Amino acid sequence: MSATVYVGLGSNEGDRESHLVSALAAMSCIDAVSVLGCSSLYDTAPVGPAQPRFLNAVVALDCDLTPQRLLCILQRIEQDLGRRRLQRWGPRTIDLDILLWDEEDHSVVADANLQVPHLELHKRRFALEPLAELAPDARHPVLGMTVQELLAKLAPQDVRKREALFWPDMGARFPVHEL
Repeated sequence: MSATVYVGLGSNEGDRESHLVSALAAMSCIDAVSVLGCSSLYDTAPVGPAQPRFLNAVVALDCDLTPQRLLCILQRIEQDLGRRRLQRWGPRTIDLDILLWDEEDHSVVADANLQVPHLELHKRRFALEPLAELAPDARHPVLGMTVQELLAKLAPQDVRKREALFWPDMGARFPVHEL
């Protein structure tokens, strides 16, 4: 059964935008997945130890995979793009997180490797701002609030929309694997 899945992307090492574009291109090549749209880019302060600022975005996918299978593929994309898990919340070339799974059977996933919705989603403006561009009325299945409502409750955080050089705008046609 097809589901709309929202994936958060982040990078704070090297050419951040190129890493996000490469991840988007890789996601557009996954069998049983279609890219539906992508948010604007956001320049954000890091969470955790002192490190460079992040570039963040959210991508909407039409997905016929299980959440666990998509997670495995996303982790492989991270590895292929140079992600090394050396420090919790440390710097990274690419970070891909499943934020929401908009399909009744998988709207809540709680296992050792995957939590959907993302456990920290409701606290993180760097995820909610771009998610609100794509799905302001999507409902957090545990808290029962829309993305827009969650965003309105958050205290201000250091999150600024940034102009893109290569990242497709929200009206871009997909697939984007030619990027």
